Amino acid sequence: MLAVGVLAACNTNRLLDVTTPNQVPVEILDQPGNAALMVNSVVGDYQCAHGSAVVVEALIAGEMNDAQLGAAQWDYARRTANTLTNGIYGTSGCAGTQGFGIYLPLSTARFDADHAIANLKSWTDAQVPNRTGLLAVADLYAGFSYAFLGAAMCQAAFDNGPAVNQKGMFALAEQRLTDAIAAAQTAGADSVRYAALVVRARMRLYQGNTAGAAADAQLVPKGFVMNASTSGTALRLYNRVYAVTKQYGFYSIPSWSQNMTTERGEVDPRSATQLAGTRSANNNATIVYTANKYIAGDAAPIPLARYEEAQLILAEVQGGAQAVAIINAMRADVGLLPYVGPTDAASIKALVIDERKRVLFLEGLRNYDIERFQIPFFPAVGAPFPVGGGTYGNTTCLPLPDVEKNNNPSLGPGFVASTTGT
Repeated sequence: MLAVGVLAACNTNRLLDVTTPNQVPVEILDQPGNAALMVNSVVGDYQCAHGSAVVVEALIAGEMNDAQLGAAQWDYARRTANTLTNGIYGTSGCAGTQGFGIYLPLSTARFDADHAIANLKSWTDAQVPNRTGLLAVADLYAGFSYAFLGAAMCQAAFDNGPAVNQKGMFALAEQRLTDAIAAAQTAGADSVRYAALVVRARMRLYQGNTAGAAADAQLVPKGFVMNASTSGTALRLYNRVYAVTKQYGFYSIPSWSQNMTTERGEVDPRSATQLAGTRSANNNATIVYTANKYIAGDAAPIPLARYEEAQLILAEVQGGAQAVAIINAMRADVGLLPYVGPTDAASIKALVIDERKRVLFLEGLRNYDIERFQIPFFPAVGAPFPVGGGTYGNTTCLPLPDVEKNNNPSLGPGFVASTTGT
């Protein structure tokens, strides 16, 4: 009777008025008083997307392999994701423990960042304390989002616009990062400026602007790193590589990526691996391998931008003795012997490629290196895929997914997604 009385006294339509505790209505973010909350949301959405994207790219690049029974994920590790446009890469989110998306979470973060930029530009310093500093962060994370989308996707589309190829996305990233550098300089936000310089150097390198890439990379001080804010307190904040290997056993480090060595046969501690002591989710028999760099757990930091990448960009651009000096200095920092080998242009290029593979292990950069350097696939295309059957394919970038094609009026019914990078 009491329950009936309560319902009778209320407007029952209000029973459907429930706000999810971990979500914020967009109209709240569009108020100047909540500008800091808006930018924090940008950071949170990108960092969750970044963790998911690192795992997806690692699976495609062969830095990780499949160890579970979920067929929806096999196309990543089998490198056959470019044969379909309705895969989970276009529809899944970033906060799961098994099946990860990449297009949706990165696109969400990109939209958040551009939306924040538009708001911050429309408001005044009087309305928003530290408006320029907040704008620098929003620009930075917009740049991060465009940069990762460009490396991962053959094409993307933004705000119901036309399809944009990889070089187009790199140009959009560079524009946002240039704005971030200017705003950070004004606001005195050195960490934002350095992070933007690292990723802008990457974008310039990818677009063939080697002089610009080197100029940016030279400005990054030794020891600089900007990490994602990982934590074991919430699923969205987990270090995704640790979670899917040691914690859950869904993925592992394949034999060809375990304990990679220099040309002198030394195991490189920057890419070292170990037995996780976790049984595979595939057959409960295979013991999973995990990366030492993330062994600290769900709160182990994942780099977003760091000095070491800037140095490798310099080495790639400068070549010759300068490249060897850069690489040897970085090796000395981790107790490795210096490079001993030929110094002709082809050998130095091979050295830089190999060094990038080990230094930047499981940071989301290897797959685009495979594409841009045309590194031979391993296992080879056509080799048997051991987990779910079929054979290995040749995926590097991912085609524009159906979820975008079917909902974007600019693409039209005759649009055909590209499966090759440009």
